[in-house]
Amino acid sequence: MNKLRNRNLLIFSLLGCLLLAGCGGKEMRTAADASESKQETETDPLTETSVPDAPESEEKEASETEYEQEPLEPADNYYVHRFDSFDDLLLAYKEAQERHYTKDQVELIFGYGEPLVNYGWPDELSPYDVGYVYYDVDSDGTDEMIITVGNEIVEIYSRFGDKVQRFYAAPYGYEVTLYPGGILKQVAPDDSEFPGTSWFTYDAGLAGYYEDFEERPDGYYTFCHYEIDDADREEIETRLREDPDADMPVWIHEWSDELTKSEYEKLLPKSSPIEFPAIEKLFEVALPEGYKSRYEANEGYEDEVIPEYLIYVKSPDGYANLRTGPGTEYEVICQIPTGDSMEVYRVSATDEKGKKWLKVAYWHPAGASQPDGSDDLGTWETGWIAESQVE
Repeated sequence: MNKLRNRNLLIFSLLGCLLLAGCGGKEMRTAADASESKQETETDPLTETSVPDAPESEEKEASETEYEQEPLEPADNYYVHRFDSFDDLLLAYKEAQERHYTKDQVELIFGYGEPLVNYGWPDELSPYDVGYVYYDVDSDGTDEMIITVGNEIVEIYSRFGDKVQRFYAAPYGYEVTLYPGGILKQVAPDDSEFPGTSWFTYDAGLAGYYEDFEERPDGYYTFCHYEIDDADREEIETRLREDPDADMPVWIHEWSDELTKSEYEKLLPKSSPIEFPAIEKLFEVALPEGYKSRYEANEGYEDEVIPEYLIYVKSPDGYANLRTGPGTEYEVICQIPTGDSMEVYRVSATDEKGKKWLKVAYWHPAGASQPDGSDDLGTWETGWIAESQVE
C-alpha cells in the first residue's frame, strides 16, 4: 500500500507542480528550472530578479494502464467519470465497498488515480471511515458533494452540464481546508516531494478547482489561471461545453509571476474557514432493491473481515448479544460487554423489522466461551450483532 500511496502522491504532485511558467503563448519556465536558476545565480527568490529561460524539455506521452476488466458501457472519460446525480455517485461508492471491488474496478468506475484508494479504500477503509456532506462551496445556490475520510476532505464533486463529476481530488496526506467563495487551501507535508501551501479557486465554467497562487520554500508565485483573460476563458468554456472530455490547455496550470511575501499575504482570504454541518457516513447508505451492479464482486469476499478495522460494543445494557443470524429470532452465542471490540466482515443484513445487522468475529477472553465453565484459552466466535449496539 505504501508503494501505491507514493505512486499516486507523485502523480498528483507532478500534475500540479511540474508545469511551465508563463501564460498562453508567452515564454515559459518550469518550477524545477526556477529552483535551479535560483541556485546557479544565488539570487533571492523574493526579489524581482529575472530568471533565465529553461531549456526545452522533451514531452513524454502518458501511457494508459491496461486492465483486463472492460470499462463501463458506454465508456466514460478515462480520467474523470461522470454520474447522473449525487445519489448515483453515492450508490457507486456503496456498491464498490459492499461488494469488495478490486482497486482496478474502483478506478474504472471513479477514474484513474481514485484518491480514496490512496487511503486504503476499499480494502482497508470501511464504510464507517468514509463520509460525505452537501455544501454550496461557491455560494451559487447549488450544493456540491464533499467526500471525506474521517474529517479530512478527499474529493469534491459538482455538476457540470447534466452530469456530476469530480472537481477536486486531494493528494494523499495533504491537508485541505475550504474557505467561503470557492477558495481551497492545500498544504503539502514538509517531507513530501513538493512541500508548500497552494490556494485554489472553484471555477464552474472550467469544471474544476484551479491553482491561483502558492507559497513554496523558494518563494511565492501566481499561476496563469489567476490572470486568465476573457478571450481565453470563452474559448476554453466553449470547447468544454461541446466536449466535456476535451483536454485543458497546459498553460493554465503554469507559473505566471513571482511575488514578494507581502504581495502574497495580500492575496490570502480574510474570512475564517468553512465549518461543515454534520458529516453523513457511507455505512448509512443502502443499495436499493433491484440495484444493478457495475461488476461482479470478488469471489469469496463475504468471508473476509476488513483488515485492521474494529468496532466496539456501545450498549446502555452493558452488553450486546452475538447471535447465529441477523435477527432477534436467532440463538444467542454469547454476550459481549460494552467496550469490547470485534472484527467486521464485508457483509451485512437487514431483518424484517428494518433493523441492520453486521457479521463480526469476536475473541472471547479466557473461559468466557467454554461451555463447561473452564478456564481454558478463549476462542473466536463468528456471528451477527445489531448495528445499533456498536460504534
